[in-house]
Amino acid sequence: MDRYSYDYAGHRIAGQDPLAPTLRCAPRGPVPLPAQPPVIAWRAGLDLSPLDVRRDDDVRWLSCLVWPGEGDREQRLAAAIAAARRDPPVVHRGDLLTDLPALAARAPAGATLVVYHSAVLAYVAPGLRQRFADTVRGVADVWLSNEGPEVVPGLPGPGLPRPDDEDDPFVLARDGRTPLALADGHGTWLRWLAPS
Repeated sequence: MDRYSYDYAGHRIAGQDPLAPTLRCAPRGPVPLPAQPPVIAWRAGLDLSPLDVRRDDDVRWLSCLVWPGEGDREQRLAAAIAAARRDPPVVHRGDLLTDLPALAARAPAGATLVVYHSAVLAYVAPGLRQRFADTVRGVADVWLSNEGPEVVPGLPGPGLPRPDDEDDPFVLARDGRTPLALADGHGTWLRWLAPS
């Protein structure tokens, strides 16, 4: 997150890597926009089948996942891959249901451990989602999720206000309890719900 740059309808935030892509998002309403990216002391990913951006086959697979007619997503993906190749992310092979505690234990003492995921829990069996929620609450100082409505167990979903042009928004939430914003699944817009 700290390597990319961001453009919130003219509110620009410069990331650490000037060659990394600039992600654009249209804020709707009083979104509390930051002045700079977060300071990240440690980072690690967890995936059942991690991809390696240094492998051409993995890059081709990622390219196949870009839908036709998706504007400049191919260019953003190419820039993101180039940035990741310059400084490859650490991604561990593992299951979020069983391996998260051991990975979280590697975080440096004194750092605020933030666990973030987007569009992941829909692929976890509904009966196991509560187990994940309990696990992440037990290891994280802050848990941020960006998932479809009613995917995070216990998070209010139905009844969240949304205009007609916000088809199937994701819910950005903190700690599995507080909906902060509605968002486009690919980040093109964000509408803040929580008080600033």
